[in-house]
Amino acid sequence: MLKKLIHKYISLVKRIPERHYWPLFIILSLYFVIPYSEFVVTLGALGYFKFEKSYRKVFAKVISPLPDVIKYGGSVIFFLVMLDDTLFYAAIILAALWTGREVKKSLPQDQDHATIDESATDP
Repeated sequence: MLKKLIHKYISLVKRIPERHYWPLFIILSLYFVIPYSEFVVTLGALGYFKFEKSYRKVFAKVISPLPDVIKYGGSVIFFLVMLDDTLFYAAIILAALWTGREVKKSLPQDQDHATIDESATDP
């Protein structure tokens, strides 16, 4: 099962041109940073892939005067910030799963949720 899934993943990734790896990484990372990103980033991504040549010309003009230290250093910092956010989200999800499991362990077998004492409520 896992082998099939990995093979399917690899076959899908092989279809993506290599020049799109970096833009896809940036686009996916922006979903964590930009407010209302589901709209803004999705429209930006569609625009980028539709007008790729003109976008590349603009990016080349903006990036070419920058020294390599800033280009690559900024990329590394951006990657580390995104990695930090991803690890934080993973830690929250794992903590929630662990907490849910521990709560289920602590409940008696015949009780799977909290009950309200009806005598304490007003009709």
